[in-house]
Amino acid sequence: MLPSGAAALNGNDAKKAAASAAGEDTANQALVNAAVEKAAWKAKPFPMPDVRLLPSFWKDTMELNRSFLYSLPNDRLAYNFRVTAGIPTDADPLGGWEAPDCELRGHYVGHYLSSCALMHASTGDPFIRMKADELVTMLAECQTKDGYLGAYPTTFYDRLRAHQRVWAPFYTYHKIMAGLIDMYQHTGNKQALDMAERMADWADVYARSFADDDWQKVLLVEQGGMNEASFNLYAITGNAKYRDLGYRFEHHKIFDPLAANQDMLDHNHANTNIPKVIGAARGYELTGDTRYRDISENFYRMVTQHHIYCTGGTSNGEFWHAPDAIASQLGPAAEECCCSYNMMKLTRHLYGQQPDASFFDYYERTMINVRYGTQDRNGMLMYYVPLEPGMYKTFGTPFDAFWCCTGTGSEEYSKLTDSIYFHDDDNVYVNLFIPSTLDWKERGLKLSQTTKFPEDDRITLTIDNAPGSATALKIRVPYWATAGAVYSINGEQQNVTATPSTYVTLDHSWKTGDVITIEMPLTLHISTTPDDKQVQAAMYGPLVLAAALGTEGLTTGMIYGDPGPRGYGDDGYPMPTVDLRQHMRRGPDGKPVEPPPVDPNTIWFERAEASREFPLLFQTKGRGPTHTLVPINQIMDQRYSVYLRNITT
Repeated sequence: MLPSGAAALNGNDAKKAAASAAGEDTANQALVNAAVEKAAWKAKPFPMPDVRLLPSFWKDTMELNRSFLYSLPNDRLAYNFRVTAGIPTDADPLGGWEAPDCELRGHYVGHYLSSCALMHASTGDPFIRMKADELVTMLAECQTKDGYLGAYPTTFYDRLRAHQRVWAPFYTYHKIMAGLIDMYQHTGNKQALDMAERMADWADVYARSFADDDWQKVLLVEQGGMNEASFNLYAITGNAKYRDLGYRFEHHKIFDPLAANQDMLDHNHANTNIPKVIGAARGYELTGDTRYRDISENFYRMVTQHHIYCTGGTSNGEFWHAPDAIASQLGPAAEECCCSYNMMKLTRHLYGQQPDASFFDYYERTMINVRYGTQDRNGMLMYYVPLEPGMYKTFGTPFDAFWCCTGTGSEEYSKLTDSIYFHDDDNVYVNLFIPSTLDWKERGLKLSQTTKFPEDDRITLTIDNAPGSATALKIRVPYWATAGAVYSINGEQQNVTATPSTYVTLDHSWKTGDVITIEMPLTLHISTTPDDKQVQAAMYGPLVLAAALGTEGLTTGMIYGDPGPRGYGDDGYPMPTVDLRQHMRRGPDGKPVEPPPVDPNTIWFERAEASREFPLLFQTKGRGPTHTLVPINQIMDQRYSVYLRNITT
């Protein structure tokens, strides 16, 4: 995914995006990348400036995020860097994880640079670029002669060397490097690239000073995606030193079992390790190292088949647990948002390497249930998406949060244009149903997508400018589209078969003004936990529905502040139940007749009349209490339960 520059480094068209954004010629860099890349993506994302959002809730989300980015003063963002460098400042420091006494201070500044660069690429906003350029210059003043740049002193790395307790200095270092790389990739800021290289040089000297065994002990402390950032610098510069630095950050404790296809994820911190695997995927693309390909593919399969909730999110209490332990892991700190962001980023790499529609089945599920809905009406962001029945969403505050998930959220909502469309030599892949425009300059093709999906099942694609050569549209058929779909061109229904988790190919001699309509009914279906077949979640197409449980005991102070299990009684809230069993009846002889068994896969909910607050509204059916169900991404300020207990099974 684009936030660390990885996808922007794939292919000549992505290089041209950076050139367009910066108004500079990047042909030489493209040649360098082509020389080092050994496994180029088979399907490539369009440059972000070639895709623009049209009005929709997605665009609203991006604009809220843009306002949040503008609200953060540069001098406050740079405060800790200046203090560390001994540069006087009269700014007020930020709070939360950017406070002067927090050992992760500086990490959000890296996310911020990435977010501004991505926002510029997504919108063309020149002022957000200028603001970020100014911040880069401020940070350059703080970079030491040997290349070190941080919001805390190098004594943190002395503690790391001595294996003393310290909170993840290389994690923050990676975020700053990645932000500078993004500033180069998406705005053409060459000063940022120079700073990132000097940071990598410092890290290289530090890493080489350890014996191999001792270095592996250092890697037990979270280091983010240092391997990915190093590989990305190798792609930009062609300097093999950065390739070797990427390999140097290989954590054998995690990678060796994955290479052997062994699921040893239990009791490992989730978001500490997902970025390492993204680095492996990037390393494979640049070096052709099939071990790294196997690591990333095995990991993805393990997580998506055995460690995710119905929403696509993963982790409970920030850790993985035993494979298929889902019903037993419905905690108040489930689904750390960073994990979802990074799993989507990994998915994007694997899709580019092998464009299978099933990758975007997972991407869409996670994007619409865990990413959307974790930003409140004022642009504040979440840390966890709780899954314990009766819990509620908790959001940060403007200047006193800056959790890791604040950073990934700021990036996510800046780059909503980057995965809607991909292409190969002859085809456009429509992977996400988001109102937007596409301008494939090399082909002369312009198209627009309009839809109210998932509130409505109709999607319209309009050819605004016909391509200069034959171009097919490959439209993803989601896994949930089991009721089929109807595809029409200019009102004429096409004879195509819509098989879930594949693409429908529309090969047509396109003319300007052609209109393609897709009617894809969203189906009701159930997601059952593998460790308890009674624990089930209701779904409508890609949407996870949750039982709305009201606002009892909730206060504004509980919703805004540190995330955690607060605000409910010692006994918690019982999981809502559904019961489709029939009442016992009597036969002609007056004796009780046992009713037929109920299929445990029977749909136990139905569409209800929409309300002003919830355009999509559902309710449970059967015996017992009736529960109101709404999409989890629509619940903001009340208690809920994603999973219900089906006592008929």
